[in-house]
Amino acid sequence: MRWVTFCRVFFFSESALAAAINLYVLVKLWRRRIDSNASTYRIGITVMCVGAIVQALLQCFTVTIHQIHDNVYTLVQLGEVGWMRSREACIIVTQILTFLMWELIPAACILQYLALCRSHYSTARRLFIAYAYCIVIVCVSSPNSAVFLNEKTWAPYVHDVVRQVQEIAEDEPVYAYAATTNVVEDNNNRTIWPFVLVATLPSYVWSYGAFIITTMLIYRALRTDGVQLTKKTLMMQRRFLKMQVLQGFVPLLVCGFPVTLFIGNIIAGTSMDRSSIIMTCSIFAVPIVQALVSLTFVRRMKRKTDSEQSSSTGRR
Repeated sequence: MRWVTFCRVFFFSESALAAAINLYVLVKLWRRRIDSNASTYRIGITVMCVGAIVQALLQCFTVTIHQIHDNVYTLVQLGEVGWMRSREACIIVTQILTFLMWELIPAACILQYLALCRSHYSTARRLFIAYAYCIVIVCVSSPNSAVFLNEKTWAPYVHDVVRQVQEIAEDEPVYAYAATTNVVEDNNNRTIWPFVLVATLPSYVWSYGAFIITTMLIYRALRTDGVQLTKKTLMMQRRFLKMQVLQGFVPLLVCGFPVTLFIGNIIAGTSMDRSSIIMTCSIFAVPIVQALVSLTFVRRMKRKTDSEQSSSTGRR
């Protein structure tokens, strides 16, 4: 099997699996009857799953992979995108959706904190507070994704390198978008550093900073008597907190090594070439793992309810 064909089959399958699992979680979640106190769980999980589904479907269509070669960080589209006039828009959206994997993490925690400690707030007010913070982060980081859009004088070099590294046939078109660590005059003197220093690192710090702070506040609230909850609701809140912690650190655990490897190669100026797909594989594995964590929580909620109903029926 040709390398390009392998990449197309593998990453299409990975993304399709991610979309299917997240869709299954949504169906299970919305078929489950829950009371108003549990609406926080439903909102947070729904937003996470919808974002993952959109990301996975876009990847199924574009099959975007990573390539690091000679100080050039490239996004290569192997999907059937030749007929599209907005391929550049797909590259930008792909980066934005990738960032959303960690930029949306604080929202569910903020919602849970507000439900516990600011229960007098309306649902609309809670949603605004939680997601306004995330939207600000998205607005700051998103414009820097345009750094990958090539100048016409720079594109031929990028395409030639991609064709050589990925062994794309001469009669096949190449759709690739690259940024460099060094200033390249043919690419309008743009570099990847604004993307790294202005978009990636600050969004990580702001997202995980809010995530850690709200997690600590929730943990403290659940261990004190200041929040009056029934035993059932308290157990559910603790389970949801555990799920948030697991989901929050999934991007770090799954992508930690590849991202560290990527940064090391960028700094050292070495090439990963085909091995760069480790990053692609890890990035699109995150929605799968997060969905499995959510599914575990949703199914445990269902089993808990079923057992309570059966016990109450037995008493009668």
